[in-house]
Amino acid sequence: MTVYRVVVLNDCLNSVPLVADVINRACGVPLAEAVTLTRQVDSEGQATVGLAETRQDAETVAARLVGFGLHARIEANRE
Repeated sequence: MTVYRVVVLNDCLNSVPLVADVINRACGVPLAEAVTLTRQVDSEGQATVGLAETRQDAETVAARLVGFGLHARIEANRE
């Protein structure tokens, strides 16, 4: 069961192509899906880009995203 979500937040600093590239590289999401998630971040202000079974795994993914300059947070999965 997945209990943590990694969420990328919209910001005014990073371009759409950069965010898509980072989601692709840092989360292992296929590029087409990363572009779709980036559009969601841009339009809705956030998107879930990863799921993890442990908080440590979620923190690892979030740290990768932050390392590339994105804003990310971890949420408990309520689904």
